[in-house]
Amino acid sequence: MCERCRKTVPSCVLGQAKRRKLWTIPTEYHCSIVGTCLSSEDVAWLCRRLKLVPTADARPYDIHRYFVEKAAEDGPEARLMHKRLDETFAVAVKRFARETTEEGWMALWTAAVASGDVAAAYWGVLSHGAMPDAVRVRAFADVHMLSHIMGGENRRQLRENRDLSRRCEELTARLAKQERAATERVAEKDARIRELEAQLATQRAAPAVPETPNVPKAPSVRAPGQARLLRTMDALHRRVASERMRARHAEAEVERLRRLLDPPAAQLRRTAAAETNAPTDLGGRAILYVGGRTKSLPHLRAAVETRNGCLLHHDGGFEQTTRCLEGLVERADVVVCPVDCVSHDACLRVKGLCRRMGKPFVPMRSAGATSFARILHSFGQDGAGEESAHH
Repeated sequence: MCERCRKTVPSCVLGQAKRRKLWTIPTEYHCSIVGTCLSSEDVAWLCRRLKLVPTADARPYDIHRYFVEKAAEDGPEARLMHKRLDETFAVAVKRFARETTEEGWMALWTAAVASGDVAAAYWGVLSHGAMPDAVRVRAFADVHMLSHIMGGENRRQLRENRDLSRRCEELTARLAKQERAATERVAEKDARIRELEAQLATQRAAPAVPETPNVPKAPSVRAPGQARLLRTMDALHRRVASERMRARHAEAEVERLRRLLDPPAAQLRRTAAAETNAPTDLGGRAILYVGGRTKSLPHLRAAVETRNGCLLHHDGGFEQTTRCLEGLVERADVVVCPVDCVSHDACLRVKGLCRRMGKPFVPMRSAGATSFARILHSFGQDGAGEESAHH
């Protein structure tokens, strides 16, 4: 968080029951609101609408600080941010507006943290006009600690990416060396094959020895030589084919590592191309989606149904019972769980149910529609997705 987050426990005086505007919320909260509730896409949208053009040397932190400062002023920036937050988190705002007790608000916040829906609930808490200080302070503290946890996770992923990039460079260099060696060996063997073919053609074109009357025929000396040449050529052909196969395997391994390091945009293009060229048919299978974002469910359901499948959904335990979850797992052919939008306990519970019932369990790193489409596409590849999900 930036320098505006100086107070560990910011105080907040209760106002009227009507909702608070962004610029009326104490400034101690603005940094966490901008950093938690506004995604990078939201910030880009705000810049376009406000006709803001960051300088070439502007860092993400500079843009973040700009909007944090503007959030405290009743101006076009704060009003547009407030509108964007209300539109994005309308469901959570209504949920917190219906509650009237401190215990109820605290329960809603605790459930939101457990289900991974922190951004929506945070805006619902801070924009509520009658929210008790205890709930606001609890929400602020949880978001503050989550920022530390996410920072540690990002550093770990950066280290993994550096290691993977270094490994890819090593394999690329090794592949280039192997390709050069294989090309040289293939060229040598091709030359040897041409030489042997020329010798064989010469032997076949040689005139036959005329027969002498009453003289026994001498045993043929050409046939054994031809047989040896043919055997040698056959062995060389096999070795050439083997070398070419090894080169193809090495190329496939490097391509796999390159795909891991590709930017997300390239992954999206490949996924879209694969979907277009090879439409996925789920064959009527039922896909159980545990957790995720409620607003994205219609898109996910449409994605499954257009592929001849059926989507089942469970929120991970917040609003539905465990017994209901067991029934859905039993009905499903495959269970998909976005780990960034469901609690750790819920994810483990679903995984245990899948293991007990023998159902494929597929964890998703992100709840995005692209990740879901990629998994659906894998289900259509002769069950490859399901087979790998068992492991």
